[in-house]
Amino acid sequence: MDVNNSTVSGNIQAIVDLLKQGGVEDPAVLSEENGTADSPDISEYVILVHGDLGTGERLQTAQLHWSIESTSWNCLQHVVFIPGLFHLKMACADALWRCFIYPSVAHDDEMSLMHDVVQLCPKETGIYMTKPGFCHIHQLVSHASICQHLGCWRVLASQKNGFDNLEDFACSKLTLEDLEALAKEVIRTYVATGQFCHMRRKQDMECDSQFENVLLLNKYFLLYEELSYAMNSSDISWVEASIVSWILILKAVGKHKYATQMTNFLYNVHFVYPSGLRHVICYHILVNPTGRPMKWRAVDWCVKLNNLFTKVKNRGKGSNHSVERIILESPLVQVYRNLQGLVQQNFSHMHPTTSHVAPDMRKTFAKIQERLVLNSPHVVCLGRKTCHQVEDLYDKGQEMMEKATQGEVLVENEGDTGDIFEEFEGSTLDDIMVELL
Repeated sequence: MDVNNSTVSGNIQAIVDLLKQGGVEDPAVLSEENGTADSPDISEYVILVHGDLGTGERLQTAQLHWSIESTSWNCLQHVVFIPGLFHLKMACADALWRCFIYPSVAHDDEMSLMHDVVQLCPKETGIYMTKPGFCHIHQLVSHASICQHLGCWRVLASQKNGFDNLEDFACSKLTLEDLEALAKEVIRTYVATGQFCHMRRKQDMECDSQFENVLLLNKYFLLYEELSYAMNSSDISWVEASIVSWILILKAVGKHKYATQMTNFLYNVHFVYPSGLRHVICYHILVNPTGRPMKWRAVDWCVKLNNLFTKVKNRGKGSNHSVERIILESPLVQVYRNLQGLVQQNFSHMHPTTSHVAPDMRKTFAKIQERLVLNSPHVVCLGRKTCHQVEDLYDKGQEMMEKATQGEVLVENEGDTGDIFEEFEGSTLDDIMVELL
């Protein structure tokens, strides 16, 4: 199937070809050619199509332009687009990069995330300052959040229980109830809440800019980890609730198209689609290829994995590296994988793996903890300034959504240049959140 997916007609052709491979074709055409329609009639059914933001926009454009057609097949009535959650996760990672690393003034602050990059990935600072990929940001968030969490626990353990370090705190063997109470206090103390806006309205001598930046950093990192954990565990309600928070953040950093698409998706699922279709979408938005717990993946992640084997590992070299060769070899990709597994099993090579061993980060984390102890960002020091004040994206996004529902049209220069903030009619995010709860 050699089609151009960057165009509307290419996406239409791709869907038609995929359905044809599954034995589903236009009943009217088959009736004219053979006199009988062997293909099943899908006029009363739907086909779930997963894809990225561009795929969704092109399919919606096609449905809008073809809505005047006489048959349900030509109207693409059977196509229901589902936005890929893996692409959403990549957009969330990019939003964190835009907030903490992209501003050049943020690099001058001693407690900025870029200083963590210098210690965590000293040979990749140039990559993070330009345009890092998803894997770089995902790993950075995982490691930096661990250091921040350890710093919060160290300060709280010292203030509440008098422990000098986390080693003594770990040896104290507190009960599970005590640990849960401390964890809740960590969230209330070191994560930005609804009262954060009042904190920033105070006078300069009554504020601690470093502490405020840490509160926002912990909040955004926890939201990202929450979305990742919910997706891995296939908790659909939790995933949807996490998306609501990220819609506001994506809107604030200038990713208006992603915010609009996810808002429309949640609105359709909970207020437009019938209960049966809603149930089907919730049960097919994530898949588990291996069948193991905490290994659920988005459908577009599986597509990316298939592209890895099709376009990278088995693409051929030299003159064989062509579109025709890739199409010719694509049906054999799974055969190649099965043969590799058979050879590994027969020759007792099951223990080797291509996966990298997780690095031992204990010494690196210890160095970052020394810097946290020296600068004490988790201890309030009134009047302390910072070179870069992290923006409250959650509050900014909520304000932009409220203006949009009132009919105001905004154009943001940052992020997606030239994207117009579309007015969202109907249910607001508050209504969606109430429906989820």
